[in-house]
Amino acid sequence: MDLVPGPAEVAGGVWSVALPFPNPLGFAFSYVVPVAGGVVVVDAGWDSDTCWEAFLAGLASAGAGLDDLVGVVITHVHPDHYGLAERIRATTAAWIAVHPAERPRIAAGEHDRERAITDMAEWLRQAGAPASEFAELESDAADMKARISMVVPEHDLLDGDAVPGTDGSLIAVHTPGHTPGHLCFHDQQRRLLFTGDHILPRVTPNVSKRPQSDVDPLRDFLASLRKVGGYGDVAVLPGHEWTFHGLDDRLDYLLAHHEERLTEIEAAVGAGAGTVWEVVRAVTWSRPFERLRGRARRSAIGETFSHLYRLAAAQRVQWVPGCPDRWLPATTPPAL
Repeated sequence: MDLVPGPAEVAGGVWSVALPFPNPLGFAFSYVVPVAGGVVVVDAGWDSDTCWEAFLAGLASAGAGLDDLVGVVITHVHPDHYGLAERIRATTAAWIAVHPAERPRIAAGEHDRERAITDMAEWLRQAGAPASEFAELESDAADMKARISMVVPEHDLLDGDAVPGTDGSLIAVHTPGHTPGHLCFHDQQRRLLFTGDHILPRVTPNVSKRPQSDVDPLRDFLASLRKVGGYGDVAVLPGHEWTFHGLDDRLDYLLAHHEERLTEIEAAVGAGAGTVWEVVRAVTWSRPFERLRGRARRSAIGETFSHLYRLAAAQRVQWVPGCPDRWLPATTPPAL
């Protein structure tokens, strides 16, 4: 786990506040943005006492307190970005805003424990995973439900909307892919781009095809990468790791990485890997797949699913739905 940095002023009175959480990334950032009458916060961290104390300390470093908190904008509803929303609701008058495509994640369906277990088990069967992969589902589902705030936001933010209270200077940019309703925020005056998990400086964001989803998340993600090109020399303020410059170079790298990954997965199917499980074991990962555990393994499965789905949509492989799904080279006729 990386060392957690202290609060730091990024630019023009905007502060980064690193909030620790139990993940190899080590921490997620909240950002404190001064506005008329107080501050707006971008993202709300993990729900723990340690995180809450770090959040309060970060506000204090920025010269603010809970009474100054006007609103919270959420890049996406994952527990390391939305976790403190309930505590913020209970202790402040601040509004909370998300993209409407994130609301289903809040409305209990996806985070109902029994449904989450059932959906994930069906998804693993669809992938052709062995029974051993099902062992941790119940404990993981219970943990995830405990970590997701069920607070219902007051505001929706659509693509191009100005964040309330910012005089039009902070603009929501819809960037689906990592999640359907992921938002970035462009601060035009300070030349900042808050990217959540859409663009990180070192790791590639997870883009998974999830249970009960009929979207093409990798298509959306690649389009969203291209969408944020052309902002020029902005400072990129991501949800993890560190602030950086060189947005266009990073976008070029990510686009090339996913094309290489598509080619590698297409080749694995051509070599005879016929299920998601077979493909995931045939391609390379940052660590050997056998050393991945729990949610990290399922993230690898989800990423493989999303790349296969994109290849099928581009007619580079054939998808034969079933339990498990079968994936065939584009030139191979499916069995009757």
